Amino acid sequence: MKKLLISLCGTFLLVAPSFAGITDFINGVKVGAQLPANDLQYLSPPPNLADKLVLVDFWATWCAPCVESIPKLNSWHERYERKGLVVVGVSQESKEVVQKFLVKVPMHYAHAVEGGKSLHKALRIRSLPYAIFVDRTGKIVWRGQPSAITDDLIGSLLGRHDDAIVVLPHTGRSTAHE
Repeated sequence: MKKLLISLCGTFLLVAPSFAGITDFINGVKVGAQLPANDLQYLSPPPNLADKLVLVDFWATWCAPCVESIPKLNSWHERYERKGLVVVGVSQESKEVVQKFLVKVPMHYAHAVEGGKSLHKALRIRSLPYAIFVDRTGKIVWRGQPSAITDDLIGSLLGRHDDAIVVLPHTGRSTAHE
């Protein structure tokens, strides 16, 4: 019986990250909180984040769903950059590992690896892929799976200048302060 329980718990931990609600539970990101201080080491020119909506994508080279998100992230970067969106991919892997990967799979948006002040640790990111939107004031206004991000969500966040509630598609959850 003990082996069965251990097996079920292990299976849950492997499968759970595929469900956005469970992933939100596992990861410690709080909507409404300020983005913690960090010292990302950019492998591309550092983006200008002043007065921008920032989409931070937490990813890894070994994570198949993360890699599958890259074309969509490239597209959003190209479509919304002039409207005020900055996309930043953040990996915990070494610069060498990420640079080697980028030769095969190009990212057209900013990409960085963690420095001493890790966002992964500060936000308790334990499950990938995961993404957050940070508004122009540095406040986290959305969290979830990159696959849940839509053009409508990006458009509403780009047009938002107050604490309006944004209802997440597919879930009915809101990005209001939690």
